[in-house]
Amino acid sequence: MEHLHHFQLSGDPFRNEPLLKSYFESEPHQGALQRLERAVRQGKGLCVLTGETGSGKTMVVRRLLECLEEEVFEASMMVVLDGAADASWMLKRFVKQLGVEEPAPEREGMIAQIYDQLAIVREDGRQPVLIIDDAHALAKHGALAEVCSLLKLEYEDRRLLTLVLAGPIELDQSISADASLAHRIDVRVELASLNPEAAAGYLAHRVSQVSGTPGIIDAGAVAALHELGRGYPGLMNTLADNALFEAFICGRNQMTRVDVERAHRDLGWAGVEPNTATPTASAPTVEVPQAPPVAADPVLQQTLNELDPELAKMFKAAPSAVGSPMPTTGPPKIEEPEPEDLLVELIED
Repeated sequence: MEHLHHFQLSGDPFRNEPLLKSYFESEPHQGALQRLERAVRQGKGLCVLTGETGSGKTMVVRRLLECLEEEVFEASMMVVLDGAADASWMLKRFVKQLGVEEPAPEREGMIAQIYDQLAIVREDGRQPVLIIDDAHALAKHGALAEVCSLLKLEYEDRRLLTLVLAGPIELDQSISADASLAHRIDVRVELASLNPEAAAGYLAHRVSQVSGTPGIIDAGAVAALHELGRGYPGLMNTLADNALFEAFICGRNQMTRVDVERAHRDLGWAGVEPNTATPTASAPTVEVPQAPPVAADPVLQQTLNELDPELAKMFKAAPSAVGSPMPTTGPPKIEEPEPEDLLVELIED
C-alpha cells in the first residue's frame, strides 16, 4: 500500500486480527493471562474472562491456549457464531473436537460421547480444557447453562473438564442472572484498559513490528489515540489505521492529533459509549407562571365555607397579592377559571 511505503513500513501495523506475534505484554493482559493459567493448571471448573469490545480478550485466550502443553492438556478452542449457537450446535462441535466423527443425533447420546472421550483423556494423564470465545452468544439461545452443565461430569471423583468463557460485559450479565451459574464460577477476570504509558508502549510495539519508527506518531496523536480509543487496543488500532492514512493524504510524515480526531469523527464514534442505555428524549420542561391568588368574594367565600372549609382556605386572598398583574412575557399563560365558574363546578359535582 502506498501510504505504508510513505511511512517506510513493511506491513500494516494496526491490523485488528488476533495474531499472537502481535501480543503485547501489558500489565492488564499479563495479569489476566496469569490468573486464567493458574486456574487451568489447578483444574478449576468455570473460568470467566470479560472486557469491553477491543480490550483484547481474544488475544489473551489464544495466548492461554498456546501456553498449555500438549502432553499435559487436551485443550481446544471454539468461537461462537451469533445466530447458530444453540445447545445442539455446541455439543456437536465439542464432540467432533474430541475426535468423534459421528455425533449421536440426540442430546443424551452426545453427552455420553463427550463423557467417554473426556474419560479417555483423563486416563491418559491429561486434563481436558475447553475455551469458548464470544461466549455471550450462548445466552441468546439458551445454550449457556447447557454447556456449563458439562462441568458436572466427573471421573474417579475428579472433575473432567475445565471451561474458560470469554466475552463482553453482556456475558457477565447473563451469568449473574442465573444464580446456579454465578455460584459455579471459580475464577473471574475483568480485562482493564491500558493506561497512557502502556498505550504508548503498545503503539510503539505495533509500529516496530513492521520495521517502522515509533516517531511517526507524535505525542499529541498518542494521547488522542489513548483518549478516544479509551485505552483499548482494538479501538486504538482502528483509529490509528485511519489516522495514519489521513496523515498520508495531507502529505505529513507524522500522525498528529488532528488526524486522530478526524478519524474518530469519520468513524462515527463521537458520543458513543459502550453498555450505556441511550436516554429517551423527553419534551422540554415549560415553567408555567403562578396565577395570583383569587380575590376575596363574600358570597363565594361564604358558600365555600359551608360546603368545604378546607377548600375555602385555598381560595382566601392574600392581601399583598391582590391585583398583582400577570407576566406579559415568557412562557404561555394558563388561563385560571373565574371564581364564579369554580362555584358552579363545585355545586354540580
